Amino acid sequence: MRLERRRLCRVALDPPASTERLALFLSRPIRPLRGLLHPDRLHQAGPHRYDYVSRPYGVAGWTLQPHVRLEARWQAGVLHLRQLESRVEGLGEWQERLQFGLEAWLRPRELDAGAPERGVVLEAEALVWAELPAAAVVVAGPVLSLGLQQLLDRLERRCHQGLRRRAEAWLGPVEVAQ
Repeated sequence: MRLERRRLCRVALDPPASTERLALFLSRPIRPLRGLLHPDRLHQAGPHRYDYVSRPYGVAGWTLQPHVRLEARWQAGVLHLRQLESRVEGLGEWQERLQFGLEAWLRPRELDAGAPERGVVLEAEALVWAELPAAAVVVAGPVLSLGLQQLLDRLERRCHQGLRRRAEAWLGPVEVAQ
């Protein structure tokens, strides 16, 4: 059985960026990845491939530590992140029974004039999922659902904090034409 959670967030930048400048920031995946993930735990494993070892965190009495290999590609104005492999320490024998996945899309998005926020924002969409045997849903389903929700909460915080700071630092101050 597959459990999925999806989240969309929009990050306003200060000062605001143009679509083109924000696209330049996203076009080199290592820049936004260092804002989303702890740079000391992120390592390039090959072209478009990155390894990441998360810090341990607790979910319903379990202490978990994900190890992930990601593919990051910039295509058609969107940075697509996709998990290629994962292993979660702390699951014991459940590790063999569960599969996890992550996909995310980051893009510059020009908002409509009627939107509460105006201008260009960094839009991030994430899909996380876990697959487990149907017989395990009653026992593991609620814990996995909570874990997926916590993962999305964590990713959204990282978008609004680390990714926003990285983007704003890279974009620098806006030069005003005289």
